[in-house]
Amino acid sequence: MRLVPFHYAGPNDPLVFINPEHVVAVRPFPSSTHIYVCVLQKDGGPSYYPVRETIDDVVKRLTGS
Repeated sequence: MRLVPFHYAGPNDPLVFINPEHVVAVRPFPSSTHIYVCVLQKDGGPSYYPVRETIDDVVKRLTGS
């Protein structure tokens, strides 16, 4: 299992480690990038992690490029 570190876009800016095999989509926003994973929230909605890295950096890290 490979875990990739990202800076969570929250008030304390902690690190979050994401397994690239569980990522289903990434989406850019003005102040963050959302990384969507294949686990649903309890209400059935998609789970995502907002991170501070740019969309380009997220894609590079997740693909190992």
